[in-house]
Amino acid sequence: MKGKIEFRYDGANDLVIATPRWVVETEADVAEWHDQYVSYMQSYGRKMDMVIVLDDFEIKAVIGVAWGAARAKIHQQFTRFNYRVHATNRVKLFVNTSGARYNVATEEAATIEDAIEGILAARRAAGLK
Repeated sequence: MKGKIEFRYDGANDLVIATPRWVVETEADVAEWHDQYVSYMQSYGRKMDMVIVLDDFEIKAVIGVAWGAARAKIHQQFTRFNYRVHATNRVKLFVNTSGARYNVATEEAATIEDAIEGILAARRAAGLK
């Protein structure tokens, strides 16, 4: 396995904190990265709110378009509100491009705590718990 995503469920806030440790370079990497998300997220049987911590995540430019499409599918199928934390400029570029192309979330926060607050505020604004 080339990369790994660490998932942690935060029961107090009913959300998932995902920490991908990846350098995505090839179509095979995109597929494996995608499958790790699907394997974990489908266990909830509903869309989940998520904080994605990107300290150890990199996307090579050559694979950015394919990764952006796979990212969009994950968000469309498995997430409701989500925030990214600590993305590099390249990752931000591909996240924002994917968001614009596929109309999926691109929110960022400085810290995990700020991301959780953002999710809680989005829930309140939407009239959700």
